[in-house]
Amino acid sequence: MANKETGLQFLARLGTRPHVSGIEADVFGSGPQCKDVIEIYGEEGTGKSEFLSHLIVQCILPEAWSSIDLGGRGASVIFIDTEYKFSILRLVSLMEKQVLQKLADCGKEFRLDASQIEVFIEECLERLYIVRCSSSEELVITLHSLEGVICNDPNISLVMIDSISAFYWLDRSLGGDSIPAQEANLKLTVEALTKLVNTYNLVLFATKSAVYKKKSQDSVGFDRGSGVYDMSNTGCGRNCLSEDLDLLHAEFMCKPWQRFVSHRLILVKDTGNQASDAGNQTFVIGGDCVKGNQRFKVTQAGFKLVDE
Repeated sequence: MANKETGLQFLARLGTRPHVSGIEADVFGSGPQCKDVIEIYGEEGTGKSEFLSHLIVQCILPEAWSSIDLGGRGASVIFIDTEYKFSILRLVSLMEKQVLQKLADCGKEFRLDASQIEVFIEECLERLYIVRCSSSEELVITLHSLEGVICNDPNISLVMIDSISAFYWLDRSLGGDSIPAQEANLKLTVEALTKLVNTYNLVLFATKSAVYKKKSQDSVGFDRGSGVYDMSNTGCGRNCLSEDLDLLHAEFMCKPWQRFVSHRLILVKDTGNQASDAGNQTFVIGGDCVKGNQRFKVTQAGFKLVDE
């Protein structure tokens, strides 16, 4: 028997949700598009979570406020935190800095007081849903429960997961020697995400940690002594801006996830930049949905591309 849907589900599926295409245009160009599944891959400390926070700000801020062009999308976002490191205080700080910068650019920094900005940011935060999961079982259950939330909020355009690989080692240990058992919950996760993304025309961003380093004798950075591709020895930086960063990617997730991903971003430390140090670390971002490899840094004001 075919599954039936309620009138609310029908309207939520066919209704128009806010477009997020054009966010961070210097990176994505005109993308991302509806139903895009974008994997953000990199080692720990390469700015993956910071980049997601930056995108959240771009999405939940409106296009304009008090006659000031903010360049946001006024879209709602579901953020699934599987690593328990998301900071709402950091997000609020990023929003405040962006709003104040926009006001300063328009010469109106003194026309709105702090209380007005605080109320405005609180209103924007109502567009953000934060869910935390401590196991792959919780993640599967959460995804199934989100359909009701998405039906009730026609402004939800994005789902973000930080990170999709958080339970990889736990699932491997609990699954024993059986690969199907190890991958069972991840496959259920992909099934639930596929339904949400395709039914409600959403965009999905999911970070994935570099659990393995790629083995390749043909790759730059191959250590013949250990036989392992070492991203820390690649000399990424000036040269990496013209390299195919996808060569750094080492796949370990199940086949359904691999087929589900439509685009991949790769983030690496900019070890080749002589100007980089502990207080001024830069990174390189690239991938098949990026307008060429680009250097960026993480500042108090957030993600910022570095001009050559």
